[in-house]
Amino acid sequence: MLDVPCPVCEGSGKNTEPEIEHIGEEAFRKRRRAERFLLAPPVAAKINEIADEWDELKKYAAERGEDEVLNYVEYLQLREGDSVITRAYITANTHPACEPCKGKGRELTDQGKMVLAFIKRWPPED
Repeated sequence: MLDVPCPVCEGSGKNTEPEIEHIGEEAFRKRRRAERFLLAPPVAAKINEIADEWDELKKYAAERGEDEVLNYVEYLQLREGDSVITRAYITANTHPACEPCKGKGRELTDQGKMVLAFIKRWPPED
């Protein structure tokens, strides 16, 4: 087996801090407003366009063998700056990802790490 569920978040990918679920009423209302704003057709189209660009950049980086890739929020901030869309996206997604697994919910085993290191060292020939 090359990967297993993350032992910290038990595979959910979400932050498991005890107080993370207990937000105030005002923060809850802000989150709901931000979620509704992001669902508006022009905003949703913009978010989808940025997400598509981010996916293409991730694929390009993977093809080049680069490990470090900006996460989506960092890319959104780079692309849009401190805009209403960026702030709404961050507010709507206030539950941060699990730090050890970076929100993936899975963790590589020692064997998985060895396979990945081998693949990175010996890329396929064209």
